[in-house]
Amino acid sequence: MESDTPLLSLYADAQAALARIEERRRLSPVRRPWKIRCFIAERQALAWIDSTSVEANAFTVDGRGSIGGAPFDLTHWRQAVGAPVALDTLRTDSIGLLDWLGVDDAPASAGRWATPGLSIADIRPRVAQWQAEAAALPPAPPLIHGAHLALAWRRRAPIGRGDVVASFLIGDRNGPGRWDASFGGLVALGFQVSGAAWKIAGQSQLDRLWLQAIALGARNHLDQEARLRIYAERAATYIASRRRPGRLKEVLMLAMSRPVVSSTLVTRQLGVTSAGAIKLLSIATDAGLLVERTGQSSYRHYAIPVTHIRHPAASPDPLADPQAVDLWSDV
Repeated sequence: MESDTPLLSLYADAQAALARIEERRRLSPVRRPWKIRCFIAERQALAWIDSTSVEANAFTVDGRGSIGGAPFDLTHWRQAVGAPVALDTLRTDSIGLLDWLGVDDAPASAGRWATPGLSIADIRPRVAQWQAEAAALPPAPPLIHGAHLALAWRRRAPIGRGDVVASFLIGDRNGPGRWDASFGGLVALGFQVSGAAWKIAGQSQLDRLWLQAIALGARNHLDQEARLRIYAERAATYIASRRRPGRLKEVLMLAMSRPVVSSTLVTRQLGVTSAGAIKLLSIATDAGLLVERTGQSSYRHYAIPVTHIRHPAASPDPLADPQAVDLWSDV
């Protein structure tokens, strides 16, 4: 977006993108695997904010769709990602806010050069001071108010560790997190994609960058949904063409909902034999619906051939045919 774009236009663009995600979360035939992949993308973006990195295949997904984080993807406050919290808790309840983030008493210094952390007793009044400052901020629409709260937290740094990540989580919950469009890292995803200099931005600059990041993160989620939907349509056509598809549909659903799958995973999740799992994976690979990633024999890992290259340009996001059969929601 151009720097002279009116703030109201940026706000409308961001809110429209969030509304589009909400709509696709209700109607998309690939909403279940897409939601999992959105969570992982946002967690990766928060890891980037936290000056760490993690590959998507380091995450695990159980049979209920619950995502297990990688051991070292976030140094701080991982439990708050995707966790609900009341706005009143963030604004007025310092104890509840810290519980939501997962802040514990700082451990004793591990060595002579380690920086000691603040104790909970010291942190709580600092958080209360931030809440008082936040209450005095001028009223603003939710998306911009989230940027104001995040900047105020970052400047005050009440916890003394992990405050940048905390500021994004809090700002997101007061903005995109009000809609069913973010797990806490949507704004972080937008900044990761754009490479904007948000760290040195003043309030007025950050307002614009924050709104642009919301729209950009949302569009990248929507781009992922469009790619998954195209893949699902191709997979459905192939399944329909086979006389005996067996449990191929379930295998592909597993693959869509996870960064990688293996014969061991298929065996455990679907209750088939190891030989049966290998055969199903081989059929999908021969059809071009899976790509072998690494390993040998039963240790091979596979992924769907859906690349998601993050880019700042908005990609087309056509509406799904409302009359199309939803092949994937009942698995």
